[in-house]
Order: sequence, then C-alpha cells, then structure tokens
Amino acid sequence: MENSLVNPSQTVEDSRPLRSSAEGEPARLGHYPFLLRAVGLGIPLILLCAPTVGDLANLWWTRYGFSHGFLVPLVSLYLAWLQKPALQHIPIAPALGPGLLWLVFATLLLLASQAGGVITTASVALILVLAGLILLLCGYGYLKALAFPLVYLIFMTPILDFLTEPLDWPFQLLTASMSVSMLQALGIPVLLENSLYIILPTVTLEVARQCSGAGLLIAVLAIGLPLAYLTLQAWWSRITLVVSSVMIAIVANWIRVTIMGVYAQSGGKDLHGPYHILQGLFVDWVAFAFLFVGAWLLGRLEKPAPTPALPREQGSFSGFNFHGAAWNRAWWLGTITIAAAAIFLYSLDRGGTALKKDLATFPAVLGDWVIDHTLKEDSLIGLQDVDESLVRTYRAPDGRRVHLYVAYTKTQRQGKELVGMETAPLHESAIATDLRIGAVSLPANRTFIDKSHRHIPAVFWYHINGMSYADRSQAKLATIKQAFLRGRTDGALVLVSAELHPGQSEEQWKAQEEFAGVVFPLMQEYLP
Repeated sequence: MENSLVNPSQTVEDSRPLRSSAEGEPARLGHYPFLLRAVGLGIPLILLCAPTVGDLANLWWTRYGFSHGFLVPLVSLYLAWLQKPALQHIPIAPALGPGLLWLVFATLLLLASQAGGVITTASVALILVLAGLILLLCGYGYLKALAFPLVYLIFMTPILDFLTEPLDWPFQLLTASMSVSMLQALGIPVLLENSLYIILPTVTLEVARQCSGAGLLIAVLAIGLPLAYLTLQAWWSRITLVVSSVMIAIVANWIRVTIMGVYAQSGGKDLHGPYHILQGLFVDWVAFAFLFVGAWLLGRLEKPAPTPALPREQGSFSGFNFHGAAWNRAWWLGTITIAAAAIFLYSLDRGGTALKKDLATFPAVLGDWVIDHTLKEDSLIGLQDVDESLVRTYRAPDGRRVHLYVAYTKTQRQGKELVGMETAPLHESAIATDLRIGAVSLPANRTFIDKSHRHIPAVFWYHINGMSYADRSQAKLATIKQAFLRGRTDGALVLVSAELHPGQSEEQWKAQEEFAGVVFPLMQEYLP
C-alpha cells in the first residue's frame, strides 16, 4: 500500500507544465484564424480601393493647396488608435442587416464613381465602405466610437470644394482691397481697378481665384481640428483655436499678395513660378505656427481637469473577441461583397474602343466649307491625355471662318475624363440649346471662351456611345451606364468656334451652328 501512494506535491509540480502547455498552445494558435480572415478581407478591400486611393494621391501631389491630404490618413489612424482603450469595453455586436445594406450601397457608389471618373463621390464612397465594414463586423458601438476618425477623412477628399468655391469671389475682392491698403501704407503708389487688378507703376497684378486663399483654409482646418481635439479639453478653447487660426490664415494671404506687389515693384519677374508657390505655402506656414503656439497658450489657460478613473476590468473581460456565429456570418457577407465588387470593378475596363475611322481622314471640304491652311491650327481648349484629336480651321465662300476641335478618349478615368476640371470653364457661362439639323435635334451648349483677352463664342457637345449630350451630369451618367452595360467608357468632346465680329448679336452663333449641322452627321461615321 505504501508503494501505491503518490506524493501530492510531486503531482502538482508535474501537472503544471502540462496544464500550461495545454492551455497556452491553443491560445497562441487561436490568433491564426483571425489573421487569415483579416488577410482574406483585406486583399479584396485593397484591390477595390486602390484606384481611388491612387487618384487621391495624384490629386494631393498635383493640385495646389491639397498636399495636406498625405497627412490626413495618418492622423485618422492615430485618432482611431487613441480609441483602443474605449473599444476594449464595447461589446462586438455585428449589425448584419443594416451593415450589409450600408456596405452594398457604398460599394455601388464607389463602382459608379470609378466608372464615371468622379473622384469627389469616389473618395466619399471609400469612407462609406470603411464605415459600412465597421458597422457590419463590429456594430453600432464601434461605429460611434470611430465616428470622428472616419469623418476626419473628409479632409483628404475634394468634396469640401463645395464649401470653399462660394467663398472665392468675396475673398478675391477682400484680398485685393486689403493688399492695396497695405501697399499704400508702405508708401508704394498703387491703384485698384475693377476690384481685382492691382496696378503698380511697373506691373499689373490680378488677384485670380487661386489667390483668394479660400482653398488654403481646408489645410488649416485639417490640422487645427485634430490638434484642438488632442491638446485641449474645454470647448471654448478648442473653438477659439480653430477660429483664430482661420482668421490668421486669411490675414496671411493678404500679406502674401502684398509681398508679391513689393517683389514686383522691386523688379521681380517670376511671379507665377516657384516663388509664387512658396508664397502660397507661406499662408499655411503662418497658420500652422499659430496653431501650435495657440494650442500651447490655451492649454496653459485651461483649468486642469481631473483625469477620469477608468473602470476596473472585470475578470470576465477578454478584450477584442472576434468570434461567434454572428461575427463569422458578418465576415463572410463583408468578404463576399467586397470581393464581388473588386472583380466587377476590374472587369469594367475591357480595353479601349478604337475610332471607326482615323480623324486624319476627316474631309477637307464640307459642303461650302473648305479647310483653311493660312491660320495656325491651335485648339482653344486642349484636353490632356486624349487618345485622338482633330484641330482644323474651315472657311466659307463669304470669308467666315470656324474652328473645329474634336477630342476623343478610348477610356475615361480620373484625370482623363471628358467632364471634369479641364472642361468645367466651358460650362461656367454655357446656355443649353437645341440645334435643328434637318429632322434631328442636337443638344448643345452656347458658351464664350476667353483667349488672349478675347471672348470667342463657341458651340460644344459630348458624344458618348453614338448619342450627343449637352448637360454634364447626363454625360457622366451615360458614361457610367455604358461602363456597366457594355464595359466601355470612351467618349468625345466636339467644339465649334468662330471669331466674334463687332456689332454681332444673335448672328455670332450662325456660323458655328451652320457648320455644326454639317459636321454632326459625319461624327457618326468616325466616333463609336
């Protein structure tokens, strides 16, 4: 009997490593299924969002006043990381129905925006896709906790142009007026003409739209809002910091234009080169410096708030628990939706569509109109990255001349779209009209093009999938429709212009519209 007895202490010592191994190994291995699922969802998500992110990066790099876009995603990730302690106390409760509906809507909007080359709605749809995934996988509690980092991503998109564009004109007037006052205070003789032209003895400066400073306010807000949120506690100090930094940026823009005037008066030549760009950055530099100094000063004025005690963690709390039947269903629904959208997105582009005929073979004689080689063939509006183009001048027997410009793209995408920033000036003063061509009605636009201080009347329309469109929204929708139904995004811009003669009114459009009536049937033979 004595040999059958077991030492209790020896039993405990021998059993400890066995229990540790039995419990620790599954715990360690339990992370691998989650990592695999993260990769399984992350790869199609990256593929779906990559074109939009690439277009945004190009926008941040090339567009004046948008370089802050590179910082916005990093700041948003940091703001989300700061929510980690709060997220650990929010139960994961996937919202299957609402989350799936949200995600499907966001992906459809992203697909339509990519097909039409609309970076504004595509960038907003990208944020909605991220929000939809959070709602689907984690629930309302997580979406509410991450609302500020998600909304903050708006600053990397061009949608805020809708807020700043109405401010351009009043800010132009105010900048011109205040800059003239500053130059006069410095003893420099200066006059303000037509509210926008600063006339100096040696040069005349125009306060253009880009000089208004309205667009630079977005960069100030993009840095000011998170800085106030992270460094200040009281609402009054946060509002004071943001509002005062905006005011400083406005005044800094007045100083910038004043510096340009002083530089021009002292003999400076390259006003619109690198020095002009540095002056534009000067506005942001001054505002950013004020932001950090102001945050430090306001932080010292605030009464130190007591640090709230975090609730004690209960023994049953286990952190982020990505498991359970509901979360598994949510993951499958999200992954299938994102993967299907990514596959559909890359299947939309089935290659470019070639012209029916080469534009170089376009007839030299069109009825009574004969090609005129005496004038230099130069387009009034030159679109970038078009695949095919035609620029010609035709002359009628009575001496009237018209200029024909055709720009064709085999595929449209952001930066290479027909209806975009490059053609936006055409629509600023455009009036829709219907041109009667026999029994056919051709929708077109009448507009004026500013060229070398001349206002040149022109008629233009868009040709997409054999149809003509005057309205830019209808042209965009037609592009999206043919992308979804036919896998094509080709299209063309057709513009006919003529020199404006003194004393003409309605007659100024006669030559263009008469010539358009001759050109329109031929376009059907050349454009697909």
